[in-house]
Amino acid sequence: MPEVSDELLLTWQHRIAAGDETAFNQLFRCFYIRLVDFAANILKARPPAEEIVNDVFVKLWQRRQHLPEVQKIKVFLYVAARNGCYNYLRSNSLWSVTVGIDQVSSITNLQDPESDLAFRELQHRLNIIISILPEQCRQVFRMVREDGLKYKEVAEILQISPRTVETQLFRAIKKIRQELERTYASSSTNSNHNQGQMLQALLLLVLFQ
Repeated sequence: MPEVSDELLLTWQHRIAAGDETAFNQLFRCFYIRLVDFAANILKARPPAEEIVNDVFVKLWQRRQHLPEVQKIKVFLYVAARNGCYNYLRSNSLWSVTVGIDQVSSITNLQDPESDLAFRELQHRLNIIISILPEQCRQVFRMVREDGLKYKEVAEILQISPRTVETQLFRAIKKIRQELERTYASSSTNSNHNQGQMLQALLLLVLFQ
């Protein structure tokens, strides 16, 4: 389905808040597949991704009277799907993924405090890597991945092209991956299997936070 304008999304949002089922169905058809693909990339499985996205839309309809308070319905849907995935991972894995009120995500191991400590060390390493990225690269990464801004919005703020935003984000993620994998390869505090799990969990945060 082609990209829908912000104006049309806002119209749907207000109509849904008023109980318009047609507008709700239009929003559902527009975003359902996209959100399922997004969730499936996080969970590496489609059935639970479909359940999570269905639940997102059910709750949206049940709480539609609160929709006028939502600033950007598209961002709202993706954040809801992401948080649903994190809740699923927390319930179905040794790794507990939590999202605080400040939207900062973290992962902890429920059965191995030693592994949890090692993972926190990796998280600390991630923060260091981000802090030493080139200035524009770091700005773009934080604005897109941490603040949830669109490429166009970041481009307008930094007065660069959306293409440059995309390029800088790609470079940031590539550099972070390389540095984390280098840290993982040189670490000897855990078994290779456990380190691999930790690295995979941390990269999940980098790519989808």
